[in-house]
Amino acid sequence: MSSTVVPLVIAFLGIVGTLLSGLMTQRLAEKAKSRELDHSERQRAEERQYEAERAMEEAVRACYIMLNTASLDYHSELNNFSYALETGRVTDDLRSRLDDARREHRARYSEAQMRVPDDALTAADDVHRRLSRIYGVLKRLDGSIPPRHEGESLEHAHTQIVELWEQLSEMRRIMRRSIGVPAHGLRDQ
Repeated sequence: MSSTVVPLVIAFLGIVGTLLSGLMTQRLAEKAKSRELDHSERQRAEERQYEAERAMEEAVRACYIMLNTASLDYHSELNNFSYALETGRVTDDLRSRLDDARREHRARYSEAQMRVPDDALTAADDVHRRLSRIYGVLKRLDGSIPPRHEGESLEHAHTQIVELWEQLSEMRRIMRRSIGVPAHGLRDQ
């Protein structure tokens, strides 16, 4: 190579190197920004997912509270009605309170059917069916309608009301476990 070509080649390589260096820097900056944007988007998606899960947990917790309250109220009204039947002191107010408690329980149970996990729903279904059977017996007795099944009596209904405490307690234990509440420290009442 001649003495004039070598400096030209060196100059050319220097210019190309300078241009490539700028392009490489720009490409690296674009990749870094793209990774940063991807990371931010993933983080926002994770935050949205977390918030959605928390909202669902809160909805289930609220559903459990309302179902438990409605079940206990219904149970209490069935007990009150049973004693009123036994003493012959059933009033329209007692009938109305029992029917209101039944409607409220059915509404909360219907909501639970759409929100709660299967194990809690199975326990709630058992409670719901037993409450409904007791209600039917007491209403038939109140209306002087013959029993549908052998053994349906006021004494049997009262026994069923007392025995229902265990199912109510079991439903509550399952619901508490479902939302992560420790089993110790609370006595079922």
